[in-house]
Amino acid sequence: MNLFVDVLLPLPINNFFTYSFNRKIYSNISVGIRVVVPFGKNRLLTGIINKIHKNKPLKYETRDIIVLLDKHPIVSKLNFDYWEWASNYYMCSVGDIMKASLPSTLLLEGESQISRKRSDNDEILRKITDDQFLIYEALEGGPLSISDVISIIQKKSVMPVIEEMIKMNLIELSQKLKDKYVPKFSRYICLNKKYKGKKKQKELFENLKNSPKQYEFINFLIENQKKIDDYVKLKDIRKKIDISSSLIKTLLDKKILTEKILKEDRNIFNNKVKDSKLLLSNKQKIAFNQILKEFKSKNTVLFEGVTSSGKTEIYIKLIELEIKKGKQVLYLLPEISLASQIVKRLISYFGNKIKVYHSRYSLNERTEVWKNVLEKKESASIIVGARSSVFLPFKKLGLIIIDEEHESSYKQFDPNPRYNARDCGVYLGSKIKANVVLGSATPSIESYQNAIQGKYGWVKLKERYRGIELPQIKIIDLKESYEKKKMDGVFSHTLIKEINKTLKSKNQVILFQNRRGYSPILECLSCGHVAQCVQCDVSLTYHQVSNQLRCHYCDYSRLKPKQCDSCGMFSLESKGIGTQQIQEQVIKLFPGINVERMDYDNTRGKYDFDRIIDSFSSNKIQILVGTQMLIKGLDFKNVQLVGVLNADHLINFPDFRSYERTYQMLCQVSGRAGRYKKKGKVFLQTFQCENEIFKFIKNYDYESMFENQKIERKKFKYPPYVKLIKISFKNKSINLVNESSLWFYNVLNQNYNGTILGPVFPYVSKIRNLFQKQLLIKIDSDLNQFQTKKIINKIASSFHSISKYRSTKLTFDVDPY
Repeated sequence: MNLFVDVLLPLPINNFFTYSFNRKIYSNISVGIRVVVPFGKNRLLTGIINKIHKNKPLKYETRDIIVLLDKHPIVSKLNFDYWEWASNYYMCSVGDIMKASLPSTLLLEGESQISRKRSDNDEILRKITDDQFLIYEALEGGPLSISDVISIIQKKSVMPVIEEMIKMNLIELSQKLKDKYVPKFSRYICLNKKYKGKKKQKELFENLKNSPKQYEFINFLIENQKKIDDYVKLKDIRKKIDISSSLIKTLLDKKILTEKILKEDRNIFNNKVKDSKLLLSNKQKIAFNQILKEFKSKNTVLFEGVTSSGKTEIYIKLIELEIKKGKQVLYLLPEISLASQIVKRLISYFGNKIKVYHSRYSLNERTEVWKNVLEKKESASIIVGARSSVFLPFKKLGLIIIDEEHESSYKQFDPNPRYNARDCGVYLGSKIKANVVLGSATPSIESYQNAIQGKYGWVKLKERYRGIELPQIKIIDLKESYEKKKMDGVFSHTLIKEINKTLKSKNQVILFQNRRGYSPILECLSCGHVAQCVQCDVSLTYHQVSNQLRCHYCDYSRLKPKQCDSCGMFSLESKGIGTQQIQEQVIKLFPGINVERMDYDNTRGKYDFDRIIDSFSSNKIQILVGTQMLIKGLDFKNVQLVGVLNADHLINFPDFRSYERTYQMLCQVSGRAGRYKKKGKVFLQTFQCENEIFKFIKNYDYESMFENQKIERKKFKYPPYVKLIKISFKNKSINLVNESSLWFYNVLNQNYNGTILGPVFPYVSKIRNLFQKQLLIKIDSDLNQFQTKKIINKIASSFHSISKYRSTKLTFDVDPY
């Protein structure tokens, strides 16, 4: 008798799909196993079984599952519950969450091949249809893709024919349906055991007298083997001695060597653990004990420690406790650039118990980490990763550390799911009873409010490690400097003087400018025309290194024109300043000094972050120019001066969090100075030196900044006092965007009593040739947010049922900040 399974597919659809199966054929089927199923006319997709039952669907005929891909479940009930929560909270499909959670190597999609099975049953062959006979005959020449089958039988829908032939045992799916993950194998060689002992080895060398290269290699191998029967990795040998493949083959053929091929992890660290134990200062010990005390009553603790207070050492002690219990630890970081330094520090205490999981690693490397976590391997006890790590299949997670919890990088903005890894981590911790530490020198206002209200535990560490004072912050008035002609490029004379002084004392300098490229605008001095992106409603940024104009939204690029596109005059001039231009000015102002740039444009390679950070840490670079990726928790011993070239771009950004983020960003970048030696210095250049935010920053006065923002946010209804949901409408037609967004607003306004802002065009109204409008919904604390989401989803269903609005892309962004 056929049974049925509900299968979750990696599609933006909120339904499970029911398929049938024969219990005799699939005896080991269970919830959480991957299956390959037919979907649509010709597609085969990988899904995960969510439920096994006997209820046949009434609305459609079921199709059979085709292949089981796993012997054991890869997704637990906890994972399904977690996915469902994320789907409901962030208003996206469970399929979107599944796709974000599993490495794409585990999600086979697209056309697959079929191959022929030899059948001795003439009766079955006599019963096959004409279409089946054509396919069966064509398979004589080898496997066929689905598109090949379509062309052979001249039908668009071929899956029913293929499924029937699989049932008849005439054909099977080819090996292309196996995991796209490719394991890594390494060759190991060893001297044959029959040459054990000096007498046998002497005979061997006698025989190899006329083969000097073989003689030399065997001699080297014996000297480098700890034991005669130890296998040595061939790749490691080749680093020490030049040998050819033919030489190894000859020795294997002669049975002088034996070999074995072993499967290996790509993501592995073999560094030795330090002998000495980590010692905490008195202040650190107090903070550590307070965190443990808070964990007794609270699941989540906000750990507010000033920059360079030694938060990482306390994290290491907390990790140590969990590892002793046999638990797993997730260490979340907001920026990939941070991983290098953190991993090196963790390796020195925990050796090869660490895995790294982020997008700069290859799909195969990430798949291995995912499988190691699933299998609870000791080598994956500690996971250091970016936001996607929060969806790894942990089985015994004991601690989640969310470092720099205030960072906006934890929020996924595009595509779905638009989740916040910090909030997902806090929910996951409460769900599985794992402890959560939110660490920051400048907490987010939401976390700070939760701590004040007692929702989170709260531990403060207000003193820097070794008692070093926080850097002195000086504000430079750019308006006055320009008026008195005390500027050289974008550098005030005061800052230039301080940089020279720092360099003479053999210390290093960080220069911060949160704009990459050479110049934000290329303007014609004759007509005022500014070069625009052809796909987006933004100006193109000039990149001097590649001599290109580039869009930072869609990555469109073109060579820098010699004359104006509008008037044809040769009067183009770049306006504004980016990191490339700053680097150029620094080289001119400080000749002979090694200057490097750290931004998105020159750190696209897997090891680019490590290369720059290692060079700066070892004093090979004296001045480092960079964007905000510089400020997120990096630890440099010799930096005494930080210069912020223009702080106004941060304040003037059109966002309700601009003051909060300005405070966080500038305090964080200030924290890179004077971490190990004497008190550091920070110089902030601004045209708005009277702005109260700089008074808060100068005095490291977070509490005053919080109180100031608290009043503003209560008055104008912004988080943490209300919840926000942003609804975006995108279409190539501006008229359809206007019409569809207005329809949605009118229906929502009739069903929802809270505040709705819009529909309005955002700051950038067109991206990738799609116009967009937005609605912002404010959910007051007394309104049920889940009830509001139900109303929105119901309206969205009606919206999609209107034929002329189907071409308008509708997206929801919960907590869009």
